[in-house]
Amino acid sequence: MNTYALLSAFAGFAVVMGSITVYFSTIPRGTVPVKVSGFAVRLIVGVALAAVGIYLRLTGAAASGALVYVPAVLALLFGGFILWILPQRHTPIGDIKVTKGDQIIPFKALTTEDKPFDSSELAGKRVLFKFFRGGWCPYCVAELAAFNKMVPELEKMGVHIIALSKDIPSEAALNRSRDGLDFDLLSDPDLDAIRAYGVEHHKALGQSKNPKSTIGGLALGLAPFSFQAMAIPTTLLIDENGVIRWIDQSDDYRLRSSTDRVMDAVKQAFG
Repeated sequence: MNTYALLSAFAGFAVVMGSITVYFSTIPRGTVPVKVSGFAVRLIVGVALAAVGIYLRLTGAAASGALVYVPAVLALLFGGFILWILPQRHTPIGDIKVTKGDQIIPFKALTTEDKPFDSSELAGKRVLFKFFRGGWCPYCVAELAAFNKMVPELEKMGVHIIALSKDIPSEAALNRSRDGLDFDLLSDPDLDAIRAYGVEHHKALGQSKNPKSTIGGLALGLAPFSFQAMAIPTTLLIDENGVIRWIDQSDDYRLRSSTDRVMDAVKQAFG
């Protein structure tokens, strides 16, 4: 048996899956690393080890058995997929059509019950308004969960949360019930509101279906990925007069505001 082929294959699998596990564990905690170079290097090393294992299996003088292929192929698939996704983390944030001090732009959407929603319903309310990618996005799911934990504190300040994505009403309803969210999710399947505010990511990699359950607080769906238009993660803090008091965006969709930063903005605006 070609021991070196087996060792290389299993080492590659361990490095790739260990690196992915450690990285994804940072998402629910809100501690996603700003720089991904270290993560990418570890994945490349793991993929290279897996490839070496396959090479040794194919060229070795002694057969090492098909066992080599299982960890090696898994490492190549998972590692290669994440390495393909990482460079697409950047978002085009320069097209937003509102600034701090502007009145909100009127918009229409749908509720999770597939009923019409009009932004006029926000009149006289303080609102933390979140544009998000969808209930399939692990980063969005983690951020909305963090927002949900802030509900009691926000209520003391008279602030309501509303989040909007391109998810159709049934998918938004699944997202809300699945994650036990205590605030409303709005559906904008035609991206009318998203485009009105200039927060459209014209060609982003995403899924069209939300997973029915989460793993460790992460949405990790198996639906096919495709390039499509969707919202750029954007947060607006709106006062009772419809004036935007704070805007938060990032040119990297992985990076979201900490709960402390959001509460600081709320307290500065309404404290």
